[in-house]
Amino acid sequence: MKTAVIIPSRLASVRLPRKPLHLIAGISLVERVWRKAIESGYDIFIATDSDEIASHVTSFGGRFIMTPAECESGTERVAVAAKTLPDDYQVIINVQGDEPLITPEVIKEVANQFELRSSVLIATPITPLLDESDLTNPNAVKVALASDGRALYFSRSPVPFVREPKDTDTKGLFWKHIGVYGFRRKTLGQLAELLPSKLEQVEKLEQLRWLDAGYPIQTVKVDYDSVAVDTIEDVHRVEEILSRSK
Repeated sequence: MKTAVIIPSRLASVRLPRKPLHLIAGISLVERVWRKAIESGYDIFIATDSDEIASHVTSFGGRFIMTPAECESGTERVAVAAKTLPDDYQVIINVQGDEPLITPEVIKEVANQFELRSSVLIATPITPLLDESDLTNPNAVKVALASDGRALYFSRSPVPFVREPKDTDTKGLFWKHIGVYGFRRKTLGQLAELLPSKLEQVEKLEQLRWLDAGYPIQTVKVDYDSVAVDTIEDVHRVEEILSRSK
């Protein structure tokens, strides 16, 4: 099944100006994400509304797709970009442009879900939530699971709530969401047509729009803890991790 990885990338960022072009240990954020994604072996495209980003992508050998500035989310930008691809691309993987440490294994595990089961329409990775501070960190998105691995709910708050912690075995109960999504191409087009839901507007999590509309989201358990870059502090954290891995 032919798969394309699309990385949404835009210059506008409140907390870290010109974020995709910000250097992390001498290499731009968008190039670091691309370098990791290309190791997956899939075709990689960067969806952007910026001529400056497009020029930069060309400079390091990447491929870009121009998209409208009006796209309201990364998924919408990916959906617009996907429309320009040949019809034989049937699976689209959205790798967020702020994940410089994403591994090719995570991307491949998400893509494999569509080969394994024809019923999978959307797939996304999760990892055990091991850092207790993430439970109350609104930037660490939590997910509650059904017994078959389907996502029941995503939240910035701790879910599920443990009413009687002394009497409850919480092992394997808390999961952290990783910002990568896989879609069947037809499903992605349908999702792009949905209007925002109230739950999405409250939590500021677009995947709640899909659940609210009845689209099942299959989770994939992976051994990877997301380090997304949204602030200069995140840049320093990633640089520290990179220095330790040398």
